Amino acid sequence: MPSLIHERAVKECRERQVFTPEVATVRGLIFNAVLGLVNRHEGEAAAAELRGLVSKKPYIDFFPYPARDFLQLLYGAAERLAPAHGDSLDEAIRACGGAAVSGFFQSAVGRTLTNLIGRGDPKRLFSNAPTAYSTTVGYGQRTYTRLTDRAVRLHFRGDMQPVQFHQGVLEEALAAVGCKGRVRVRALGLDEAEYTIEWE
Repeated sequence: MPSLIHERAVKECRERQVFTPEVATVRGLIFNAVLGLVNRHEGEAAAAELRGLVSKKPYIDFFPYPARDFLQLLYGAAERLAPAHGDSLDEAIRACGGAAVSGFFQSAVGRTLTNLIGRGDPKRLFSNAPTAYSTTVGYGQRTYTRLTDRAVRLHFRGDMQPVQFHQGVLEEALAAVGCKGRVRVRALGLDEAEYTIEWE
């Protein structure tokens, strides 16, 4: 009998895929980051099995692939990772978002970017988030608003990824510049949300 986590993962994935344009794309590096997380926690065989459900070939980091395929991969990964996250699909999706950005910041390009932005200055990082997102995905619009010296807001529209994924991305980005803080989410629809990022 299918578990509640499995049923929810399948339902949410299908709902989001229906509203995702066929032309929407995600770069291979995001696919690879999620597969890498599964590999670390569940082993190489589990990651290979998961990839095989979507593609028979490895993903090339800077090539674009269908966003619908990424949703299938994301929810498949989250379902496998949920037991390690208190049987929470939401927390597993959030972990996938964190993995997507942590791999980037650990790369040579990411380290260079961190040096240019400077540690302890999240405003510079998040003010460039709309551009950064547009280089990794081929859909949606994102806008940046400075709220205070220690708070900003990002507004996402036309983005079918679950809000927990982006929350994980933004939390990890905050940690990458050496700041403690939190990301509050306000979902406005299936493809629209606001993320308020605050730090100490």
